[in-house]
Amino acid sequence: MRRILIYLLFVLSGAGQASADSSTILVFPFENVTNDRSLDWIGEGISELIIERLQPESGVSTFAREERLAAFEKLGIPETTTVSRATALKLGWDMGADHLVTGRFAGTAENFRIVARIVDLDAGAADIAVEGKLEDVVPLSMSVAWQILKKAVPGTASPEADYTAQPPVPRSAFENYIRGVLNQDFRKRTELLQTAVRLHPQYGPALFELGRTYHLERDFKNSNQWLQKISETSYLRRHALFLIGLNYFYQGDYARAIPAFQTLSPTYDALLNLGAAFCEKGDAVSAANTWRRAADMDPLASDAFFNLGYLNLIKGDFDSAAKNLIESLKLRGRDSEALFLLGRTYEKQGRFEESQKAIAQASRLSQRVDRWLTQPVPKLERLATSTAFRSRDEIWTQQRLVRRARSQDLPVWLELIQMDIDSYLLGDALRELDLLLVVFPESSEALSLLDEVRRQQNLR
Repeated sequence: MRRILIYLLFVLSGAGQASADSSTILVFPFENVTNDRSLDWIGEGISELIIERLQPESGVSTFAREERLAAFEKLGIPETTTVSRATALKLGWDMGADHLVTGRFAGTAENFRIVARIVDLDAGAADIAVEGKLEDVVPLSMSVAWQILKKAVPGTASPEADYTAQPPVPRSAFENYIRGVLNQDFRKRTELLQTAVRLHPQYGPALFELGRTYHLERDFKNSNQWLQKISETSYLRRHALFLIGLNYFYQGDYARAIPAFQTLSPTYDALLNLGAAFCEKGDAVSAANTWRRAADMDPLASDAFFNLGYLNLIKGDFDSAAKNLIESLKLRGRDSEALFLLGRTYEKQGRFEESQKAIAQASRLSQRVDRWLTQPVPKLERLATSTAFRSRDEIWTQQRLVRRARSQDLPVWLELIQMDIDSYLLGDALRELDLLLVVFPESSEALSLLDEVRRQQNLR
């Protein structure tokens, strides 16, 4: 319980400072209200241009497209859906946004119009409108981005000329990039993205999407060839380094994976992967130290404890293995791999009845466990694979929690936590309870759920 209290203090003080000092912005695709469906790509394009241009700005923290799509998936919203105002507000509240940007575009090739609406979730909404030619959609979008920045950060020192003097990318390269991002066919997607790069060789977002596309196809060598072309000064460089490290890891080149992860800020995900690279390289001491740092950084996430338990088991430290695997299971109860490793650990300790019980439970959860019973312990280190680089804890300042509480009924919040408990995702339940109790400190229902989580954890 002491670990949970320390974590809660961490959430309310230092963890949220970066985003507390920045205004968070969630940008949605713009709606096509022309009669020309061949222009649908522009809606995603305007959104991407705004996100990309605001990413490096001080004073704002803009949610990436990947984060928005993850939120869509959580609510069962198709990727290409134009969301309603109510859904946009719900997503904004749930994600911790201070401002929402929605909009539409209309007109003809000669008389093209973009209208953006920026919603301050505390102070109301304002419209931004720009007009020009369709061929100038990139500079028009830059003008919109500048006006959004002025409204989100009224005292910004960034001059308008930085946005409007020179388009960041030629329109032809931009169109191929957006059409590539939206295309689900691998061959067509890569062709479009490569065309974008050929037209604009330093096009960071296109280079990154090419690298990510090949990474997802497990063509790790090709992935790195594209990712390594991204400029050292690009805001995408850390995202690229993260994938570069993963690519080297999957190729078994741990000597190159390690410095890639070491170059990154020591976030939980970077430390998790760095520890795995140390482990596979044979440096058990560095792996253990790195995973302990990750566990201290986020004591409600299970994977660092799992990895420590796995390492302890293969190195013959069975007491430490049992301790760390139990910690992992206290946060994620129905984890077949953790139960299997715990069963193997108990077997090594001579605790045969407990071993059989843990392995039987693991077998009920996953058929893979049965294949492992007659084999050496498989490689099971866990890696982080998302490049979002945003902790929930750094988002949830008290102001954003209060706003979320105003917009979300307490019973709904409690029901979501109960669903986590029912799924044995006890770390996630504790994380949400920590946040809920900041704004509802005397909620008897929340305290009752907290007691239920403690009870389940004490069964371990």
